[in-house]
Amino acid sequence: MNLKRGMSSPEVLRVQQRLQELGIFTGTPRGNFGEKTEAAVRAFQQANGLVVDGIVGPKTREALFGAQETQSERPVMTGELPPWLIEAFRDLGKGVAEIAGPEDNPDIVEAHSYTTLGAKDDETPWCSSEMCKWMERAGIPSTRSAAAASWGTWGRELKNGQLGCVVVMSRTGGNHVALYLDEDDVGVYCLGGNQGDRVSVRRYSWDRVSHFRWPE
Repeated sequence: MNLKRGMSSPEVLRVQQRLQELGIFTGTPRGNFGEKTEAAVRAFQQANGLVVDGIVGPKTREALFGAQETQSERPVMTGELPPWLIEAFRDLGKGVAEIAGPEDNPDIVEAHSYTTLGAKDDETPWCSSEMCKWMERAGIPSTRSAAAASWGTWGRELKNGQLGCVVVMSRTGGNHVALYLDEDDVGVYCLGGNQGDRVSVRRYSWDRVSHFRWPE
């Protein structure tokens, strides 16, 4: 699979780590393919006589890691990622999303089963349900609540965001909860459920952020 700007995964993290080893990537490896990562990929491609498009395709990957390494042999570097964030990346890669019409996505219904509400559809707000599922699957006690606001008192408060921490935010008519990936002057990049009716990565403005939380 080609890696490009806007993607987030353990494989992106591995590319960032390799580019950092080569002295090209100067940011903090977090698994989020942003502007700095694309610039580093372009610089690497330029230096190695490759097509400069900022995309990590087969030829760029081969130049980074060697010709003998195949897709099946390539290890996924997840050691630096919190286990609940790995669970979230799995659902991102799976493309978990609401299904239009009377049918309900079984992955979202399963997420609801980790809450006391136990909703049976994919239309009930499910950002907190996904968070509960990711935490419980990682062996971390969750709030067991379908309410995003419940995460505001869960765990311990952080002064600043860090990779994988829980971000509690306000939204029109309620609250939202997701996982921190990165930030810039405009806001925070978060991986979460029920973001555009799917598990996705979105940026939220700073004025919406109320808490950064971490497991006790």
